[in-house]
Amino acid sequence: MPELAISIATYSGIPMPAFTQLARKAEDAGFSGVFVTEANNDVMLCCYAAAVATSRIRVGSWIANIYFREPHLAAAAAQMIQEASGGRFILGLGVSHRPALSSLGIEMGNARERLRRYTETIRNGLSGKPVSALGMRIRVASHPVPIYFGALVKETAKLGGEIADGLMLYLAAPARMREEIELARGEARRCGRDPDDLRITMGLPLYLDDDRSRALEAARRGLFFFAGLPFYNRILARGGFAAEAKAIADALARRDFAAAAAAMSDRLIDSIAMVGPAARCLERLAEYRDAGAELPIIVPNPVDSDYAAAVRIAMNTFARAI
Repeated sequence: MPELAISIATYSGIPMPAFTQLARKAEDAGFSGVFVTEANNDVMLCCYAAAVATSRIRVGSWIANIYFREPHLAAAAAQMIQEASGGRFILGLGVSHRPALSSLGIEMGNARERLRRYTETIRNGLSGKPVSALGMRIRVASHPVPIYFGALVKETAKLGGEIADGLMLYLAAPARMREEIELARGEARRCGRDPDDLRITMGLPLYLDDDRSRALEAARRGLFFFAGLPFYNRILARGGFAAEAKAIADALARRDFAAAAAAMSDRLIDSIAMVGPAARCLERLAEYRDAGAELPIIVPNPVDSDYAAAVRIAMNTFARAI
């Protein structure tokens, strides 16, 4: 049976009771996982809430920012969530984006080396080894905690193949997703690991509406910020969207958000998102599955409704694809 997960964003403004209700609805609808984003919220606390509100569905951080909490604290939180969930928790880790960190006064430094050390400390802590020079330890995890890496660039995908349990990919066309998977599994093979043990998740932004023009306009408004971030902007430019990437970056540099949104061409949007009527979006989901997405993660976005309604509509629509 094909697997399918859904993300729920508490930064959307929904209160915590509504968030946990949506997590339970995802479980009742047969989804394999509920993944929680981190932006203006504590993703580990949200994952704990989702874990205690459900009984079967996997719960994952999507993605915990390694600059927001020290690794020993992340390990302690992961242990608590895994215990509360009975082994259903996936710890997704990522390095965020330099502009976002700089705006908070955080210096990124060498992000991949930090991610490597961070992962090592968490694994040591969860296995009972000291997490500090003073010998501080946390409780041993009752179940193994899989660690997945948010991999926007190929170097991080390769690091995931070396030391992670899975990848969390996002905003990539099927061809690029397949390339990152091949790189990661090739690195796993080089390191003596079984490449098939590396699990692949793929986040798929969803703008679901029978009126495709209306859905496209919502996607323009919802995606231009991501397309302007340096990592994504470079990837899009190299992937055949150089003109759009430059126009978006230039517009954002002068803080012309309307122009940035307008620079998102239909072709660009269609390459990284599922937009329009249900039949079209289900076809796109099948393309990603065929390209290697073992656990697609639906990322609902409102078109002509509030956020919670958009999530419920997405659940009802995509339950047929499980």
